[in-house]
Amino acid sequence: MIFNYLHTFLFLRKNGVYPLMKKTFSYLFLLNLLFNPKSLWAQESDSSVVEKVKKWQLHGYLKNMETMSFTNLNQVNLDNLIHNRLNFKVQLKPKITGVVEIRNRILFGDQVSNTPAYGTNLAMDKGLMDLSWSYVDKKSFVMNTTIDRLYVDFTGNNIEARIGRQRINWGITMAWNPNDWFNTYNYFDFDYEERPGSDAVRTRIYFRDGMSSLDMAGSLNKNRKNVSAVMYKFNTHGYDIQFLSGKYYSDFAFGAGWAGSIKNAGFKGELSYFKPFDKTNSQEAFVATSSLDYSFKNSIYLSAAWLYSSLGINQNINLNGAELGISTFGNLTAKSLFPTKNTSMLVGSYPISPLWNVSLAGIYGYGMNIAFFSPSLTYSLRDDVDLYLIGQSFYLQQGKKMENLGNGAYFRLKWSF
Repeated sequence: MIFNYLHTFLFLRKNGVYPLMKKTFSYLFLLNLLFNPKSLWAQESDSSVVEKVKKWQLHGYLKNMETMSFTNLNQVNLDNLIHNRLNFKVQLKPKITGVVEIRNRILFGDQVSNTPAYGTNLAMDKGLMDLSWSYVDKKSFVMNTTIDRLYVDFTGNNIEARIGRQRINWGITMAWNPNDWFNTYNYFDFDYEERPGSDAVRTRIYFRDGMSSLDMAGSLNKNRKNVSAVMYKFNTHGYDIQFLSGKYYSDFAFGAGWAGSIKNAGFKGELSYFKPFDKTNSQEAFVATSSLDYSFKNSIYLSAAWLYSSLGINQNINLNGAELGISTFGNLTAKSLFPTKNTSMLVGSYPISPLWNVSLAGIYGYGMNIAFFSPSLTYSLRDDVDLYLIGQSFYLQQGKKMENLGNGAYFRLKWSF
């Protein structure tokens, strides 16, 4: 561990970016000093200062992740990610709240240097507002800032309205969300816990029974392609049920979802159907998933899920020496959540002690015969400091045997504040 951080420090000094990093972290420190009530006003007792403490909130984290990626040990790539998040929240009026959430990332190593236009691609913002900047973009070193939340909340007695960059969270299940029309996320990107947002307007109306609501939302990206939909949600017989309808880019879309239990096991599911307005620009699609999860008395947790995608591949493919690459799983939409037509998933976890937790996730895509395995180990150093060891491996059948597409080993240290 100490060697990893020493290697990072020497790399930064060698490439002449250490002074710039000092300036950047000084800037982040000043932001924390300016907006964090605990650091700025902790010694004050005046009532007006107490009011400021109530109005402003800041929390976030600072992470350092070392990555080792390889297909075989003849060539091993080493990369580093320093990841800072700042979440600001301000009470503008009694019923009006403003939120700004910022991702600051420093990336360097073999992947950056071996990927053309890495910093340019990282700074690409698909939203209506361009809120991502790679202000240092070198061949092997990139510094990027992205604002992935920027919105204002209005709250009334039985209504909520939000405008700006936000996450519209209509998904229910853990790994795949056919109901996530606005901001589909990548399950394999475990380091982005907050998940993507979208530039949108959303209104939620709560009905008098206290068990049902109506959501209306619309988003727009820089290509002027939009998603607009309504969702009605209610509870019956111990199940939360939702129905969705609207426009998904070039399609008419209908969806449904549920969350409840079968005895002591959680039972969830989602489905969406997409019908093109014009078949020359889009394809008809049906996507559905369901999951069961159960916690045993000895604290072992198991979750099993199934995904069906009508646009998925249902036969084996021969790469003929070409690389499929983990990036294949990055360009996901609500219509295509995994490459295969039928996919299963099994996840298990167990807390060895209050401080240690182990887990193992496996995914298998049928027909194409693609497999994914991910073991992980988590250790809580303190209430606000966590250590993660995570592995990822991808396999694909080629001929009569399964061949390794790639592996990743991740060492991450996270401090939350």
